[in-house]
Amino acid sequence: MLKNSAGMTLIEVLISMVIVFILFLGLSGAGIFVFNENIKNDLRDEAVSVADNEVQSTRRILFANLDNATHVEYRQIRRLNDNVSIAPGVKYTVTRTVSTLDPQNKQVTINVVWNRLENNKPKTYTHQVISIVRR
Repeated sequence: MLKNSAGMTLIEVLISMVIVFILFLGLSGAGIFVFNENIKNDLRDEAVSVADNEVQSTRRILFANLDNATHVEYRQIRRLNDNVSIAPGVKYTVTRTVSTLDPQNKQVTINVVWNRLENNKPKTYTHQVISIVRR
């Protein structure tokens, strides 16, 4: 006669391990998605900072000397690198476009562009700031 034991069988243990593994796979996929979104937010926040710095430096330029300009800035974000051989960090291309509205006012448009590799394809992001400068 067999007695009812209080332990679990090997099959029950294996089935519970498979269920835990499937749950772990689902959670790890969600974790990777959240991590990628956080990196994109950090890149965007840095682009906003780059644009703000450009607006501040534009305000220090004399009205008569305001003109179009383009330059590149590299920022270190979570040890991400676009191309380590050139410079460490993420490459932000900053373009300032100046349009004369009238003799007393100019419109300054700051575009910040950066790239990110997503699903093995490069994706371009932009941030734009528009300001009016008065004489």
